[in-house]
Amino acid sequence: MVKKKKKIVVEPFDDIKIIGICTHLEDYKLAWHINKLLNINLVKYSDIVNEDGLGFSFYLYDGGENCNTFNLVEIVNSEGRWVNFSPATDYLIVIRNFINDENLAKILEKIKSIENVQLAYLIDLDMNSKIDTLLEDIEMHEMELVKG
Repeated sequence: MVKKKKKIVVEPFDDIKIIGICTHLEDYKLAWHINKLLNINLVKYSDIVNEDGLGFSFYLYDGGENCNTFNLVEIVNSEGRWVNFSPATDYLIVIRNFINDENLAKILEKIKSIENVQLAYLIDLDMNSKIDTLLEDIEMHEMELVKG
Protein backbone atom coordinates (compact mmCIF):
# COMPACT_ATOMS: atom_id res chain seq x y z
CA MET A 1 0.00 0.00 0.00
CA VAL A 2 1.35 3.37 -1.01
CA LYS A 3 1.33 6.08 1.63
CA LYS A 4 -0.31 9.31 0.64
CA LYS A 5 1.78 12.39 1.07
CA LYS A 6 0.10 15.40 2.53
CA LYS A 7 0.83 18.72 0.92
CA ILE A 8 0.44 22.11 2.43
CA VAL A 9 -0.61 24.63 -0.15
CA VAL A 10 0.15 28.21 0.75
CA GLU A 11 -1.30 30.99 -1.31
CA PRO A 12 1.44 33.48 -2.19
CA PHE A 13 -0.76 36.43 -1.28
CA ASP A 14 -2.82 35.33 1.68
CA ASP A 15 -5.38 37.69 3.21
CA ILE A 16 -5.36 40.16 0.34
CA LYS A 17 -8.44 41.76 -1.19
CA ILE A 18 -8.26 43.98 -4.25
CA ILE A 19 -10.83 46.50 -5.37
CA GLY A 20 -10.73 47.71 -8.95
CA ILE A 21 -11.87 51.28 -9.63
CA CYS A 22 -12.87 52.91 -12.91
CA THR A 23 -12.86 56.71 -12.67
CA HIS A 24 -11.59 59.84 -14.38
CA LEU A 25 -10.59 61.38 -11.04
CA GLU A 26 -6.97 62.37 -10.53
CA ASP A 27 -5.11 60.14 -8.07
CA TYR A 28 -4.90 62.78 -5.33
CA LYS A 29 -8.65 63.51 -5.53
CA LEU A 30 -9.52 59.82 -5.33
CA ALA A 31 -7.14 59.38 -2.38
CA TRP A 32 -8.74 62.36 -0.62
CA HIS A 33 -12.25 60.88 -1.02
CA ILE A 34 -11.10 57.45 0.17
CA ASN A 35 -9.33 58.95 3.18
CA LYS A 36 -12.44 60.89 4.13
CA LEU A 37 -14.89 58.00 3.66
CA LEU A 38 -12.78 55.25 5.24
CA ASN A 39 -11.22 57.44 7.93
CA ILE A 40 -7.69 56.48 6.92
CA ASN A 41 -4.67 58.47 5.75
CA LEU A 42 -3.37 57.32 2.38
CA VAL A 43 -0.03 59.06 1.82
CA LYS A 44 1.55 59.53 -1.62
CA TYR A 45 5.01 58.05 -2.04
CA SER A 46 7.33 57.86 -5.01
CA ASP A 47 5.78 56.40 -8.14
CA ILE A 48 6.01 52.69 -8.69
CA VAL A 49 7.87 52.00 -11.94
CA ASN A 50 6.87 49.02 -14.05
CA GLU A 51 9.10 46.85 -16.26
CA ASP A 52 8.57 49.26 -19.17
CA GLY A 53 9.91 52.18 -17.14
CA LEU A 54 6.51 53.86 -16.75
CA GLY A 55 5.74 55.50 -13.41
CA PHE A 56 2.38 55.05 -11.67
CA SER A 57 1.09 56.80 -8.54
CA PHE A 58 1.44 54.89 -5.29
CA TYR A 59 -0.29 55.62 -1.98
CA LEU A 60 0.09 53.76 1.30
CA TYR A 61 -1.75 53.61 4.61
CA ASP A 62 -0.45 51.23 7.27
CA GLY A 63 -2.89 50.75 10.13
CA GLY A 64 -0.19 49.13 12.26
CA GLU A 65 0.11 45.67 13.72
CA ASN A 66 -3.07 43.57 13.49
CA CYS A 67 -4.76 46.22 11.33
CA ASN A 68 -5.24 46.60 7.62
CA THR A 69 -2.74 48.08 5.21
CA PHE A 70 -4.14 49.90 2.17
CA ASN A 71 -2.41 50.69 -1.11
CA LEU A 72 -3.94 52.85 -3.80
CA VAL A 73 -2.14 52.12 -7.05
CA GLU A 74 -2.70 53.81 -10.38
CA ILE A 75 -2.59 51.38 -13.30
CA VAL A 76 -3.48 53.79 -16.12
CA ASN A 77 -2.05 57.24 -16.76
CA SER A 78 -1.23 59.54 -19.67
CA GLU A 79 1.92 57.52 -20.45
CA GLY A 80 0.14 54.20 -20.80
CA ARG A 81 -1.51 51.24 -19.14
CA TRP A 82 0.32 48.94 -16.72
CA VAL A 83 -2.13 46.04 -16.82
CA ASN A 84 -5.36 45.44 -18.72
CA PHE A 85 -8.35 44.37 -16.66
CA SER A 86 -11.84 43.61 -17.76
CA PRO A 87 -13.85 45.65 -16.95
CA ALA A 88 -11.66 48.68 -17.61
CA THR A 89 -9.85 49.62 -14.40
CA ASP A 90 -7.85 52.76 -13.60
CA TYR A 91 -6.85 52.17 -9.96
CA LEU A 92 -6.47 49.32 -7.54
CA ILE A 93 -6.97 49.38 -3.81
CA VAL A 94 -5.02 46.55 -2.25
CA ILE A 95 -6.15 45.66 1.28
CA ARG A 96 -3.79 43.45 3.25
CA ASN A 97 -4.53 41.45 6.40
CA PHE A 98 -7.82 39.85 7.28
CA ILE A 99 -10.99 41.81 6.64
CA ASN A 100 -14.39 40.23 7.09
CA ASP A 101 -16.92 40.19 4.27
CA GLU A 102 -19.23 42.69 5.97
CA ASN A 103 -16.51 45.34 6.36
CA LEU A 104 -15.26 44.70 2.83
CA ALA A 105 -18.80 45.22 1.48
CA LYS A 106 -19.06 48.51 3.40
CA ILE A 107 -15.76 49.72 1.96
CA LEU A 108 -16.87 48.78 -1.54
CA GLU A 109 -20.18 50.64 -1.14
CA LYS A 110 -18.39 53.75 0.16
CA ILE A 111 -16.04 53.76 -2.81
CA LYS A 112 -18.97 53.31 -5.19
CA SER A 113 -20.59 56.37 -3.61
CA ILE A 114 -17.73 58.68 -4.66
CA GLU A 115 -18.87 61.09 -7.35
CA ASN A 116 -17.22 60.30 -10.72
CA VAL A 117 -16.45 56.70 -9.78
CA GLN A 118 -18.11 54.79 -12.58
CA LEU A 119 -17.34 51.33 -11.21
CA ALA A 120 -15.83 49.72 -8.14
CA TYR A 121 -15.64 45.95 -7.90
CA LEU A 122 -13.86 43.16 -6.05
CA ILE A 123 -11.21 41.51 -8.22
CA ASP A 124 -11.20 37.72 -8.17
CA LEU A 125 -7.58 36.79 -7.51
CA ASP A 126 -8.07 33.25 -8.82
CA MET A 127 -9.49 34.41 -12.14
CA ASN A 128 -6.81 36.95 -13.01
CA SER A 129 -3.43 35.53 -13.99
CA LYS A 130 -1.70 38.95 -14.16
CA ILE A 131 -2.38 39.84 -10.55
CA ASP A 132 0.47 37.88 -8.91
CA THR A 133 3.19 39.74 -10.79
CA LEU A 134 1.50 43.06 -10.11
CA LEU A 135 1.21 42.28 -6.39
CA GLU A 136 4.89 41.29 -6.26
CA ASP A 137 5.86 44.63 -7.82
CA ILE A 138 3.68 46.53 -5.35
CA GLU A 139 5.09 44.63 -2.38
CA MET A 140 8.69 45.15 -3.54
CA HIS A 141 8.08 48.87 -3.99
CA GLU A 142 6.62 49.12 -0.50
CA MET A 143 9.57 47.22 1.00
CA GLU A 144 12.01 49.61 -0.71
CA LEU A 145 10.11 52.55 0.74
CA VAL A 146 10.21 51.08 4.24
CA LYS A 147 13.94 50.37 3.97
CA GLY A 148 14.65 53.89 2.73
